[in-house]
Amino acid sequence: MLEWIRKVAVERPRVLGALMILVGGVFVISMGWWGFSAYKTGKPGIVARINGTPLYATEFSRDYEIMKNNYQRLLNGPLGKKILTELNFPGLVLRNMIFRQLWIDEAHHLHLVVPDAVVVSEVSRIPFFQEGSPPAFSSKLYTRFLLETHQSAKDFENSIREDLLVQRAQVLVRAIQTPSAPEPGQAKADLDDWQKKRLALQEETLQSFQMQLENRSNVKIDQEAFKKLSKSLL
Repeated sequence: MLEWIRKVAVERPRVLGALMILVGGVFVISMGWWGFSAYKTGKPGIVARINGTPLYATEFSRDYEIMKNNYQRLLNGPLGKKILTELNFPGLVLRNMIFRQLWIDEAHHLHLVVPDAVVVSEVSRIPFFQEGSPPAFSSKLYTRFLLETHQSAKDFENSIREDLLVQRAQVLVRAIQTPSAPEPGQAKADLDDWQKKRLALQEETLQSFQMQLENRSNVKIDQEAFKKLSKSLL
């Protein structure tokens, strides 16, 4: 797998970047945020501004460790400094965070909302906060987590809300391209072809829309701060 990543990094960097963004997004809620939320504490230096929204060094460090940890789990092995440098891993993390903020902005533009009840439900399903048999949400574990990571429930739950906003915005964009469903009674092969076509069209639509978001965005990166922080993390 590592050999495949090295090969793609050289021959097809855009494909690798798309994979990193896709997998990074998949793992945001399911595998990582709570494990590294302590990175929200500390000196809030600014690495970039995305449509005016500041991206703090502490947030970048947190997401860097989240993505690194997730890929090590995915690949079942460590990612050393050499391969992280070859992949320009800090750049991939920054790009992922920029896209995330652009989707959050778009969700607000579309007037999408995530009710408190949905956020509470999402938090209660995080395995890290469950105990017992069968597993159930533990307010004791949740409170301990908040105390240990020096953050409020409001801040943590807001990060979950933003992730859900991104998901909702992307679902809405994907729904724009849905080819007509086959007539009832069609062969399974026809249904499979329709499903593949639907997924391909939706993914193309999503990527095209994301490029539009990027093209009309106003992103300012503090190159000196970014390089210094990247060097310290590699």
